[in-house]
Amino acid sequence: MAASYRCLILEDEPPAARVLLRYLQEYPEWTCLGVHHSPQSAIAALESHHPDLLFLDIHLPDISGLNVLRQLSQPPLVVFTTAYPQYAVEGFELAALDYLLKPISPERFQKAMERAQERLEQERILENTGQDSGFLSFRADRKVHRLPFQRIIYLQALDDYVKIISTEGTFLPKITLSQLEKELPQQLFLRIHRSYIVNLKKVQFFDHQELGIGDKKLPIGKSSRDQVLARLKAEVI
Repeated sequence: MAASYRCLILEDEPPAARVLLRYLQEYPEWTCLGVHHSPQSAIAALESHHPDLLFLDIHLPDISGLNVLRQLSQPPLVVFTTAYPQYAVEGFELAALDYLLKPISPERFQKAMERAQERLEQERILENTGQDSGFLSFRADRKVHRLPFQRIIYLQALDDYVKIISTEGTFLPKITLSQLEKELPQQLFLRIHRSYIVNLKKVQFFDHQELGIGDKKLPIGKSSRDQVLARLKAEVI
């Protein structure tokens, strides 16, 4: 069975949106989840449905597409569409997959779709090769990051932010720990405390009150201590 992918369009100009929809008809493996003309409705749909790809117009009423992308806690792959080439650099700084200049030709659209499918296929292969594979996608420092699971050491809740400690550095996305927990494979990660999630393969030692990971000692929560210790004994020892 051929792979299937989902996309969403945020475009305030109906003629431009119709062009994208017409081009998408040539790609039966893709399903369009909807066309949105307002940033607010698109953001709600993105957070609810988590599409693989977003076609995002840069010039929108009240807010730019660049700022829409900055608001997303877990953005999909993004292809910017615009009539203004001067925004390309800033778009790519936000880790956009591609940048389509209006009027969009079928040939240029095809290149963007090929690039999107290649990236998504690579990620699906990684996700299917074992529990260590795959990526955690999040926004931090005005950029979109795709951090491999095996490089994450632990995560710490800090009010409205989460500190992600990894072998690639420390990141501070504005998101809750519970939201990120849903994106992490349970085989590899364990919530040991209301404020901490750890990569089980990075745990060096533990006792009834704390565990050692990296150069830190993290507390084990009292409410779930028995379950946490049972899991640690099964996975770490």
